[in-house]
Amino acid sequence: MFPITAEVDDDTLFVVRPHWMHLVRPALALFATVAVTGFLAALTPPNAAAGWIQPAVLLAGLAVLIRWSVVPWLAWLGTLYSVAADRMTVRTGTVTREIRVVPFARVEDVLVEHESFADRVLGAGTLVLVPVGDRDQLELPGLPRVVRLQSELLVLVRRAAAERGKQVAPPDPEPL
Repeated sequence: MFPITAEVDDDTLFVVRPHWMHLVRPALALFATVAVTGFLAALTPPNAAAGWIQPAVLLAGLAVLIRWSVVPWLAWLGTLYSVAADRMTVRTGTVTREIRVVPFARVEDVLVEHESFADRVLGAGTLVLVPVGDRDQLELPGLPRVVRLQSELLVLVRRAAAERGKQVAPPDPEPL
């Protein structure tokens, strides 16, 4: 099943993070940035142009490293989808935290979209929660094992719909 982390409530069934494939580009950027920065820093003599070129190259490499490796990794780390029996909680952000709770009683259907062939091979995809009524759909991109997640969520959504159907209006008062 899906791993559970310590950051969730007691009634949580499972927790999902975005697929690891979202970390491939930041990892490639990390290796490329370190290699290029190291090469350029080694080419510049330490006393060339009053000694400011080598620190400037290192500072530029650090800026590229933060922008293209650290920030995407923190975004991946700060995104968490936890599923309880009656709701899904979407937590995003590392510095500023956004938490969105979606009760399954307000969800009509759960759809899966695969962006590419690589998504299908890796079992990743976008999960779309279709709400009851005229509300906007909630898209959760890049989830691992998305077809299995869809089937488990459909069970919970159908159960919530059955509970919603059982709730009838209160009976009319008896005549006096």
